[in-house]
Amino acid sequence: MSGQSVFTIVADIDQGGVAAVREALAPLRSDPGGNSVLPLAQFPTLHFASLVIADGPGVDPPKLIFECNVDGTVEGWVTALTTGGGEGLDTIYANSPGYPGGTDPETQRAWLAARVVRPGAYHIGATGRSLVRIRQEQELHDAIGAFLDAEEASGGLATVTPEAMRAKVQAFVRADPALRWALADAPDRESRADWFRHRARAAAVVVAAVLASPVLVPTLLVWAAWLRVKELTDRVQAGPPAPDHVRLLEGDEDEFLVAHNHLSSVIPVKRGPLRAVTLPVVLFAVNLLARITSTKGKLGGIPSIHFAHWSLIDEGRHLVFLSNFDGSWESYLGDFIDKAATGLTAVWSNTQNFPRTRFLAREGAADGPRFRQWARANQCRTEVWYDAYPRLGMTVIDNNSSIREGLFRDVEETDRWLRRL
Repeated sequence: MSGQSVFTIVADIDQGGVAAVREALAPLRSDPGGNSVLPLAQFPTLHFASLVIADGPGVDPPKLIFECNVDGTVEGWVTALTTGGGEGLDTIYANSPGYPGGTDPETQRAWLAARVVRPGAYHIGATGRSLVRIRQEQELHDAIGAFLDAEEASGGLATVTPEAMRAKVQAFVRADPALRWALADAPDRESRADWFRHRARAAAVVVAAVLASPVLVPTLLVWAAWLRVKELTDRVQAGPPAPDHVRLLEGDEDEFLVAHNHLSSVIPVKRGPLRAVTLPVVLFAVNLLARITSTKGKLGGIPSIHFAHWSLIDEGRHLVFLSNFDGSWESYLGDFIDKAATGLTAVWSNTQNFPRTRFLAREGAADGPRFRQWARANQCRTEVWYDAYPRLGMTVIDNNSSIREGLFRDVEETDRWLRRL
């Protein structure tokens, strides 16, 4: 993951310790950025973070899942976390067996690093854009907007051509010391090295599949027959989730929602060797495809996702899904159903009680009412959620980047560029 990393830190919780962990997280819940335990706003590379307690069916012992969406490497983030938040980590992990509380940062770092879980598949909406860049580009947009408002108020734009207006904006940026950073060309959102690496990897997989086809084809026929039998007999979601559970989740959404929202789920994987093999393969394929087709802010045609990922925990017994997105839960699930049902079904059809599917990727999430019931029933409460830019949607971030990228380069027509301002 060049430039940005998406992962979780998954730690066990002592039996009977869930209430104590929830109490320890209370200050973070009320003020995730500036609390006195672990103020997450102190970390200049952290985009989004969440803390979720997994204590549902089959999760034994319970687990604390720390979602991290950061600039840089996993190793760099864990080092920054232990350097800047050692005492806070002692509070959060006091009820995790084996946690080396009160020791030096290096020991903490090793303990956390051993519990890092990398995703089976992930998506980054603002590919290649650091937290610093996202904030700077918003400041640039605001500064240019204020400049143009002042020019218009004074009559300075009354008879100006689009080209002359663009020249005025360029002169304004050049003259403002606070905007000097924008004089340099914007880095590519995806480096050429990453572009080539992802496509070379996909090509290698295709070549390997062709070479293995004499064995692979009969294996797939057996797999498809076995899968179809399971699909016809697997249990599915029966009715709506418990009203108390829904009210708890909706209360969090009302509390958290500004421009963004958060969704978390920890779902048991269907038992048996078929799903144990199928799910990791599907995640690998989804991730491979996403690295090629989802680098311009959209995942399966959905433009509202900032960071999302699936990962397997408990030796593959549970599938974790964590997503940071724009808008409401209802609109997000609607996008799932309308734009990405096939891919989502291929993944989640391997988990318990998912709506009835056909050949892994058909039906399932396309069954809107049952899919919504299943999603709510399996959604976890997000104990803590941190958002570094709560008022910036993905479309705004992309638009700001396009303004900066076209400021001194003719990457699009002048009229179109000006309409972005």
